[in-house]
Amino acid sequence: MILTSTKEKKETVQVEGWTKVQWLTLLLALIGIMISRVRIWESFYTLGVCYIGALYFDKRIRRWGISGGLIGLILSGFWDTMVLKYLLVLAVIGILRIYMEWTKKVFDLKSQIFITSLAFLIINMSYLLTTQWNRVILFSSVLEVVVSCGIVAIFGYSTEIIYKGKGNSLNSKALCSMAFLLAIFTGGMIDFYIRVPIFKSIYFRDTVVFLILIMVTYLGGSNIGVSLSLLMSTVLVVMGYMPTQFVAVYGVAVLIGSIFKVLEKLGVIFAMGVGLLVGFVLFNERVVDMPILGAYTLAAVISLFLPSSYFGLAGWFGEGDEGEENRHLERVQKVITEKLSHFAEAFYKLSHTFEKISDTKVHLNDKDIQYIIEDTGESMCKGCSMREFCWKDYLERTYKCAFQMLERIEEKGQLVAADIPEPFRKGCVSPESFACTLGFKLDLFKQNRMWKNRMVESRKLMGEQFHAIAESISGLSKEITRNVYFNKEDEILLKESLRSSGIRTKDIMVVENKNRKENIHIYTPYYRQAGNLEDSIKNVIFESLNLSVELEKREVNEEEDYCYFKLKPTKVYHVLAGAAFQAKGEISGDVYSFMEVEGGRYLLALADGMGSGKLAMEESTATIELLESFMESGFRNELTMRIINSVLVLKSEVENFSTMDMTLIDEYTGVAEFLKMGGATTFILRDGQITTVQANTLPIGMLKDVDIQISKKQLKDGDVIIMVTDGLLQGDDDLLGKEETFKHFILEVGTGNPSYIAEHLMQKSSDLLGNAHKDDMTIIVARIWK
Repeated sequence: MILTSTKEKKETVQVEGWTKVQWLTLLLALIGIMISRVRIWESFYTLGVCYIGALYFDKRIRRWGISGGLIGLILSGFWDTMVLKYLLVLAVIGILRIYMEWTKKVFDLKSQIFITSLAFLIINMSYLLTTQWNRVILFSSVLEVVVSCGIVAIFGYSTEIIYKGKGNSLNSKALCSMAFLLAIFTGGMIDFYIRVPIFKSIYFRDTVVFLILIMVTYLGGSNIGVSLSLLMSTVLVVMGYMPTQFVAVYGVAVLIGSIFKVLEKLGVIFAMGVGLLVGFVLFNERVVDMPILGAYTLAAVISLFLPSSYFGLAGWFGEGDEGEENRHLERVQKVITEKLSHFAEAFYKLSHTFEKISDTKVHLNDKDIQYIIEDTGESMCKGCSMREFCWKDYLERTYKCAFQMLERIEEKGQLVAADIPEPFRKGCVSPESFACTLGFKLDLFKQNRMWKNRMVESRKLMGEQFHAIAESISGLSKEITRNVYFNKEDEILLKESLRSSGIRTKDIMVVENKNRKENIHIYTPYYRQAGNLEDSIKNVIFESLNLSVELEKREVNEEEDYCYFKLKPTKVYHVLAGAAFQAKGEISGDVYSFMEVEGGRYLLALADGMGSGKLAMEESTATIELLESFMESGFRNELTMRIINSVLVLKSEVENFSTMDMTLIDEYTGVAEFLKMGGATTFILRDGQITTVQANTLPIGMLKDVDIQISKKQLKDGDVIIMVTDGLLQGDDDLLGKEETFKHFILEVGTGNPSYIAEHLMQKSSDLLGNAHKDDMTIIVARIWK
């Protein structure tokens, strides 16, 4: 039973698919009959033949299409010499297609453009050879061959839309093609009329024209509506169906109707009627054509009862899939931003919680002193025979003497026998043991107090870190909502341009951030020569979007049949960097980095750990590694430094800090941002002149509140940036005038390769100091050019 049911279901599906194909074939053939009847300038039936040339999708449609074209031409007049010419052209097209089927050639739009133009060429040349001809006939024959190529291409887009049943948004090329097809189709319709009062006669063709214009104006707006009205009215004028001034009349009607699109369909219908009357007044000598007005009135009534989606055609004008896709993207944005907002709120709350539980530090007060004295008494006096005498009879004296001993310990750091008060020495059985235990208890309490204070500091720092993370997440949420934008127009344009260049695509995303193109993501079917494809894609992007791009990422996956290209705009400014260092001992405590980071920026960073050697190197390395990680993740500069500062403060009990000198260069604008936390002077060389960037700030990791000095400068082509650590040119008394001397060295070397400049400056500085430098020395040099 199950197998039988499955079989019946498959047969039903096949029948439904066959029925759908048959109806589609008949529809395309019927359109072919109508278009083949269209005659231009009383003698050319070129449009109908070109339409048949565009019907190539399968064998059935090709045969039915030629049959429809033959019927349309025969209905136009079989014995007409010009009709006979186009019947022969259709015959040649049929023969060429049979040859293609026999040789198993691929049927595509290019091949059909070729065989259609070839058929026109064969018949036109044969006609010229068998008749008397002149230059005008020769010119028109050659022109017809050339024009047929373009018309087949135009019809190819529209027939493909009908054949595939496309209901999603059409690009401008497809919309123009459909408008052209509709215009020609209405021109070839068999016309009839009905007689009615007032309007005299209402013609079927005029009613269909106005139905199409109302629909297109309502769905597509002024641009598409006016374009279609010009096409339709021009075709009807060329056919001799109506006078020339009606082109302007129809155009005015559509233009005024599109202005009232905001009032929905009823507003468009009313405004187009008013526009039609205005057109008659302006361009028809104030004479109202009643049959035309009657046809519009009938079309308006019919339009009111049609659904607003026009049976799914609304999707062609961006109201279907594209609108739904945009709404989908908006929903995705909303979901992501809501989740990020929840994360940010959680971290904010966590930050506030840590701040609340760490409001106060632990300090030594009277209650703590009392506890230390009593705890010492419990340990030392528990089994003593003088316990009652000391802790009851002379309680005040005991407390006073113990307090004095605690003060001596705090002042001197230790307690000797001579520091024990005389009354206590005489009254206590073991005064030295008591004093020693008292000092031990105080030291133990101080250790405990220190760890508690450390915990308080840690909680505050963790609260600051959570606050910084919350700010970053919140900023990311706002950036997604406000700044990140998918440019659909450029995506459609780029897809069309790539297809015109023979490159098929699966998906395209053009991402803009802060009104600047950030990335272009392109997915294509698998190509073995992905490198050649990359160059072609770059050229197409430059020609279509006027944007020079460079490859950021490429993936080629043959199994899943795709190639992925992530491209970014070519940067206006480029940075080349080099460095040189010289250690005081075997290991340098200076660490540097230069690299590309998120958002088209170039990072130059220099960290100088406290002292020199392995420990300083470890601290500097930790600082630079954290900096690189956070900057690559897209964290804001100040938040990054606050988090790193908190980590360094929390990292260990010993002093743990380093100077941090950071320069961020925007490679699109050339603006450099200098951030200094205890860093030495930075030098900028431009056209033989030197400017400096200085700061008086503490190193990072020294205090819980980081002190950052930020300055910005606009760089120019050829500028050189030199960053140094404070060990460079440092003498005992600075008699060398380190900065001025170093400026002189910079001017001597001038511009060139950054690595050479760094090595040269390091050698000059080392020679000046006579290898007697007392700290590690490091130089970073970066050169900027367009």
